[in-house]
Amino acid sequence: MVAFFDSSFVGRVSGPMRKKLGQLLAPERRNLLRNTAWVAVPFASSQLIRLGSNVVIAWLLAPELLGLMLLINTLRTGAELLTDVGVGQSIVSQQRGGEPDFYNTAWTIQIIRGVILFLAAIAITPAIAHGYDDPQLLILLPAMAPIFLLSGLTSPARFLLQKRLAVRTQSLFDLALGIFGTIVQILLAWAMPTIWALILGLLIGAAGSTIASYFIMDWRTLRFRMDQESLNLIIKFGKWIFLSSIVYFFAMNFDRLYFAKSISFSLLGIYGIARTFSETIMLLFVRISQILIFPMIAASAQRGNDLRQRIMPIRFLVLSFVAVNLALATAIADEFIKFVYDARYEDAGIIMTILLIGTWFGILAAMADAIMMGVSKPAGVAYANGAKLLAIVIGLPLAFRNFGFLGCLAVLIFAECLRYAALVLGKRRIGLGFSRQDIGMTLCFLCFILIFREITMLIGLTEGLAGWIKQMEALDG
Repeated sequence: MVAFFDSSFVGRVSGPMRKKLGQLLAPERRNLLRNTAWVAVPFASSQLIRLGSNVVIAWLLAPELLGLMLLINTLRTGAELLTDVGVGQSIVSQQRGGEPDFYNTAWTIQIIRGVILFLAAIAITPAIAHGYDDPQLLILLPAMAPIFLLSGLTSPARFLLQKRLAVRTQSLFDLALGIFGTIVQILLAWAMPTIWALILGLLIGAAGSTIASYFIMDWRTLRFRMDQESLNLIIKFGKWIFLSSIVYFFAMNFDRLYFAKSISFSLLGIYGIARTFSETIMLLFVRISQILIFPMIAASAQRGNDLRQRIMPIRFLVLSFVAVNLALATAIADEFIKFVYDARYEDAGIIMTILLIGTWFGILAAMADAIMMGVSKPAGVAYANGAKLLAIVIGLPLAFRNFGFLGCLAVLIFAECLRYAALVLGKRRIGLGFSRQDIGMTLCFLCFILIFREITMLIGLTEGLAGWIKQMEALDG
């Protein structure tokens, strides 16, 4: 098992034992850093490709098409999360997850779920189209529905790789799929600059992922299976995953669903671009947490203060790196949008700036999520997502009515803070709190933003704080 490296612990040991312990931990540290690199570098590469594709497609398609697709993708994601019973997480977390009886049972459940989602999507399309008063959805939603069948047929290979910490294979596989999907999407958008380019690109990408998943495992071991003991374990673990996924979906996507009815599809598309960029860094940490931290903690016998002492040093280094780079990104976000997009998308700059502040708390929450899941406390994750959801559901309508779109952005930051605070309470109960470290790093992050903004103004790159105020006034107007 790969362990976290704690240099302070080694430092307290003297003599020959220190040397022996250092020799023991050094390979583990190298292994951890190597695995982290194999997660971070391919994922960062795929995100850069994704963001580049986002820019190209924004030039090829109108903002309202991106807004409409944002709604469709949100509805699709909702259907998947609202029926998530933790099939993949069960394979990773359960000791029997690598046995054919277990993962075949999980695979069978996944296929059944895919068929149900496909039929349900067709059945509820008229109600959704009526709710959003958009006849286009009567055709577009059924056209998107086959993606549920494709996702359901995906092999359990990726979860088995995650369980075995086969980081290199999984990362390269995901990177290859990302490149394939990007090429397909851009070619379709160039050939047919309509909403159908986005729909077809989504389906072709899902089909490619499903087919490729059978080439990274011995597919001959797959059988339709319903082992009762495995089913009981999946249901027992999955009930909290199910609740957490429901709350997580609405907590993460209620803004998109609400804005789809409250603002124009054009502004929704601009908001979607800003949110895509603001989420990119957080997604990297979610990825590292899922692929490394969650399975490592789940396999570790350490708990409480012993585990906390091991995590703290490397956690400090990671957050220091993030604080500096995220602050710089926040300081120049508006000028970046002006540089890569045309004038139609200029408002995305100030929106992205505001959302990036919330991203900091999202990163802290993502790291906390992995710890809670690793010690088998999914209930804490569900409660935290519930706190965020409550703040958004109550706050967005009130803010929009009284303060406009800018007020809604402030609510989103507050909700992310609330989610993180709830996770902090959960971690403290199990002896894994990092409150002092997080407060200090948060203050550093906010100071870095102001410092970088002033420096970039002095060198003529940005308009300083006055530029932000002017952009917020223009957006609110």
